[in-house]
Amino acid sequence: GHRLPRPEQIHVERGRDDAGVVEEDASSPMVVVGLEPGGQLSQTRPAMRDGYHPVFNHDVDFEVSDAPLHILTFEVRDARTGKTMARRAAALDAVREGFRWLQLRSESGNSVPHGGLLVYTEIFAR
Repeated sequence: GHRLPRPEQIHVERGRDDAGVVEEDASSPMVVVGLEPGGQLSQTRPAMRDGYHPVFNHDVDFEVSDAPLHILTFEVRDARTGKTMARRAAALDAVREGFRWLQLRSESGNSVPHGGLLVYTEIFAR
């Protein structure tokens, strides 16, 4: 991932300091990869407090049915809050093999400036 958006401000209690509350602004992103139809999901481990340039190194194997249309989804969530930070979906027949840059979009559908995932795809028959 690269330049993932920051989550909304999170207030975390930290002992008994003067204010009692500290604002955290570093995200702990994780990616949920899915394939529809069928509801197949795979989730990465969180990249703790590293939303600027996280590395996930996660392999996913999905079984593809004979349905006429398959949608591959990527959803970036903050592991601490569970809130969606960015997402992207693509028709499986439009996905090409090899390394590809996947531009992420916000929940409202706007592109996230410079935010994306570097994805390696390999399609093979079993």
